[in-house]
Amino acid sequence: MSPLRELPPVTRWLAAAFLAGWLAELLLGFRLSFYFGLVPFNVTGQYWLWQTVTYIFIHADFWHFLFNAFMLWMLGRMLEPEMGSRKFLLYFLACGAAAALVTVAWTPGSIRPVVGASGAIYGLLAAFAWLHPHTTVYVYFLFPMSARTMAVLLGLMEFVLTYSRPGSGVSNITHLGGLAAGLLWLWTERRLARAAREAPAPDRQKLAALEDAAREQEEIDRLLEKISRHGQESLTRAELARLDKYAGKGGHA
Repeated sequence: MSPLRELPPVTRWLAAAFLAGWLAELLLGFRLSFYFGLVPFNVTGQYWLWQTVTYIFIHADFWHFLFNAFMLWMLGRMLEPEMGSRKFLLYFLACGAAAALVTVAWTPGSIRPVVGASGAIYGLLAAFAWLHPHTTVYVYFLFPMSARTMAVLLGLMEFVLTYSRPGSGVSNITHLGGLAAGLLWLWTERRLARAAREAPAPDRQKLAALEDAAREQEEIDRLLEKISRHGQESLTRAELARLDKYAGKGGHA
């Protein structure tokens, strides 16, 4: 495993934030989860919108923290250099926040805190499968399959578990929301890029004509301003000829 300092910067700082959140949970317990975890009733009833982001960095126990930190290490060191640090951070937080909003919409009156980065991590899994669909991965370190197949199976599994285990200690709807948000982001990004490539190129001759007309108008405005300040006699013969030529372009009623 690479030393922590060799990780890309955003991945490294996110891992440090995971650790800080887990330690804070050890010290403060339920109070931290209630105010900074995701409590759907607090979001819908009291508009504590910050919880849609802060819940990402709080983990219930050491194994919860360790698993998400490990997945962040695995995926972040590959995706952050490919996506760029700024986009990677925005994508990670957006997937986590979208997963939170899906969770709130699913159980708007719940007072049970949801904590952990799993929604955002599932967004990273979606990005990996999208960018490297044919890469072989080993699910549970045993079962080889393509990254695309893994993403489909995870989505189906989380969908089934959302309905079959509604009262379990795992918020499967949060995982599903993060995965769906990541795929929606990437699909939209691809569509926009394709539309930009297929858009007709501007007519260079028309563009050049517009630029020439704009420069000519600026020059005429300068001459008119000169007349306004110093009178027509302040113009040179060339400037007077320029005005006469411009006036001759006018239309007829």
